[in-house]
Amino acid sequence: MIYDDKDPDTLKKYAVRAFPTFVITDAEGAELMRQVGAPFSTPADATKWFTKVGDALDNLGKYEAAHKENPEDAAAAIELAGVYGVLGKGDEAIKLYETFIPKLKKEDAAWATAQLAYADALMGTMTQKNQKDVGTKMSGIYDEVLPALVKAKDERAVDPSILNTRIKSMLMEKHSDARTEIKALMEAFPKMERLTEAKFWAAFYAQKAGENETAKAEYAAIVEAGPEDDNWVKSAKKQMDSIK
Repeated sequence: MIYDDKDPDTLKKYAVRAFPTFVITDAEGAELMRQVGAPFSTPADATKWFTKVGDALDNLGKYEAAHKENPEDAAAAIELAGVYGVLGKGDEAIKLYETFIPKLKKEDAAWATAQLAYADALMGTMTQKNQKDVGTKMSGIYDEVLPALVKAKDERAVDPSILNTRIKSMLMEKHSDARTEIKALMEAFPKMERLTEAKFWAAFYAQKAGENETAKAEYAAIVEAGPEDDNWVKSAKKQMDSIK
């Protein structure tokens, strides 16, 4: 755990420019992976993430060898791209996805998984300057992949669907489209873990589209359902009170 006022030399060595930044090294201090920003919000999610990173590090050599042995094998290349993505090697992952995803057919089992991973890799390249361009590209991928997953009630659709609606509203100002999409998600997954969050965003997109009465009623329903210590419930109360 390194702070800029405690160990600036280490931060400089690993070119840390944002907090949090996770860097995993070998015993000699050579960087093995990097993650800017926390890809988790709970201890349970953190455990899953570090396990995923550990598995990627363990298997990196195997997947690189498989790709080197048969560089035209799309399945091997996409597996390697997934490992690169987990390890923060976004540029390498994107090159592989852009080369080999077009070689897959939509009916291939790996197609949707590869497209979602491609979007994740793109997100890792997002900066304040390019966020609209990258977000638009990600949204195009999601629009191609997610409707079929939602229709099939495939759990892989949940997290990227919520992200896609946020991209559409906040970066593209397509508030009504975002609301339609998240309402469809809630209908398909009425018991999903992120339901309260999804309800908040549905109300928020209505508010952004100028549908204040609808938004206020939906915020009120979230607050009434509680629990009051839930962060999304608190956010709903704050937004509800902001509507005049």
